[in-house]
Amino acid sequence: MENNKRNLQLKILEMVKYLDSFCKENQIEYYIVYGSCLGAIRHKGFIPWDDDFDVGMTLENYNKFISLCKTKLDTNKYFLQTLETEPNYYLSFAKLRDINTTLIEEGNKNIPITYGVYIDIFPIVGLPKGKLKRAILSINRAFALSANINVINNKFLYKIFRIILKIFGKKNILKYCSKQAIKYSCQDCEEWCSIFDGDGLEINSTTKTIMGKPTYVPFEDIELPIPEKYDEYLKHIYGDYMKIPTKEQIKAKEHTAYILDLEHSYKEYLELNNDESYIQT
Repeated sequence: MENNKRNLQLKILEMVKYLDSFCKENQIEYYIVYGSCLGAIRHKGFIPWDDDFDVGMTLENYNKFISLCKTKLDTNKYFLQTLETEPNYYLSFAKLRDINTTLIEEGNKNIPITYGVYIDIFPIVGLPKGKLKRAILSINRAFALSANINVINNKFLYKIFRIILKIFGKKNILKYCSKQAIKYSCQDCEEWCSIFDGDGLEINSTTKTIMGKPTYVPFEDIELPIPEKYDEYLKHIYGDYMKIPTKEQIKAKEHTAYILDLEHSYKEYLELNNDESYIQT
C-alpha cells in the first residue's frame, strides 16, 4: 500500500510539473495550498501519508487557466474537469485529470464521469465587506458544496439540501450558486477565500497580504509556488504545523478509499476487470 501511495505521488508530481510549465508559459500565477503547501515547508515535498495535491488560483488567473485549457491543454494526456466540461460532474472547482490512469473513489464510484489521477484546482475569490453580502455568499457556497456528501458533515442539513436540490434541479442550483459564490474579484478585496474547499468559510479565509506574490520553494525535485507569508497562512489552518501528527490523527484525516491503476485508463480498467459496477445505469 505504501508503495502504491508513493507511486501515486510520483504520478501527481508528473502532472504538477506539466501544470507548472503550462502556467509559466501562459503567465498564470498560482499557489500550492493546504497540505501541499504544508508538505513543501515541513517535508520539502509530499507529506509521506498524503495522496492528493491542492492548487489555488485567484479568480482572474483561474478564469484565464480555464479558458486557455480549451485550446492549449495536452488532451492526449489530460482532461480539465469542470461543471461545463463534464455533464455529471458534481464539484464547483476544477480537477486536472490524467486520462491514461484510473483513480475511482469509493464514495463517488457510481457517478458516470471521467476518472483518473487528479490535481484539485481551487478558485480564490474576494470576500466582500458587509454582513448581508457575506451571508448571501455563505448560502451560495453551501449550496455549491451540497452536491457532494463528502463535504457536508451534518446529515440532517445534507438531507434538507438534497430536498431543495431535487425540487429545483441539482445541476441548475449547482451552476447558479457556484457562479454567485465567485462574483467578487481578488483585485477589489483585501480579504480572500478559497471558496469551494469543504472546510468552514473562516478556515479557508485569508488576506491579499498573506497570499502575496507566489514564492517558489523546493518540492521534491522541483520548486513550486506557495503563499508569500506561508508561516501565517499555515498557522491559520493547522496551528503548530511543524508538529508531526499522531497515527490516530493521520488516520482520522485519511481520504476515502479508492481504486488505483496507474497503467490503464478508466475505460481500459473496466474492460480488463469486466466490471460494470462503476457505471451508473
